[in-house]
Amino acid sequence: MRKVKGMPLAVIAGYGEGLGEAIKQTFENDGYQVVTISRSGGMILADTTDANEVNRAFAQISVLHGTPAVVICNTAMLTIERFLSTTSKRFEETWRTSVMSVFNIAQATIPMMIKQGGGTFLVTGATAGIKGSKNFSAFSSAKFALRGLTQSLAREFQPQRIHVSHIVVDGILWSSKSQERFPSLRQETAIEPNDAAKVYLSLAKQPASAWTQEIDIRPYSEVF
Repeated sequence: MRKVKGMPLAVIAGYGEGLGEAIKQTFENDGYQVVTISRSGGMILADTTDANEVNRAFAQISVLHGTPAVVICNTAMLTIERFLSTTSKRFEETWRTSVMSVFNIAQATIPMMIKQGGGTFLVTGATAGIKGSKNFSAFSSAKFALRGLTQSLAREFQPQRIHVSHIVVDGILWSSKSQERFPSLRQETAIEPNDAAKVYLSLAKQPASAWTQEIDIRPYSEVF
């Protein structure tokens, strides 16, 4: 796929089934050209925890498609286990997947966006970044750090017309993986990926006079 004249470019890093696929379809339906990055199954294969691989991926995107108008960071490793059962390797891997990935992606793309005069940088967060629950020590600490990183990026680069927004996903996204992990999950009490994807699109289309830095989304039945 090469650059299509007149179509804004959106890049989804951490692409996969469920939310990633829903975002892709939603943006394409709105007239965006979409490029996906993941360790497997994306248009471009890359380990986003590795700065060299991220730089290579975005250099390739730049040559083939140009500078993205929207970058969506959807990378995460959901680790749910007792603290004393969590190995240091697993703890670090969880952190690197959420935080280091976004650090690498931001360093690769924000300079490009500044040069083109602006852009949107969207980051998928979680309830765990607001509240550290039992058995979520690795995931929660990573998501807390991710939230702080996103706030800092917003404050530093908003004056340069880079819209950085953090989406707190407060609930379980409906997907086959979620059904496997949570057998009692019902679709009516889960977040529909297509509905969540519309929130990402609305953030990408916000005028510069009314930007949202953080938003939370949850199903009506979720206790908060």
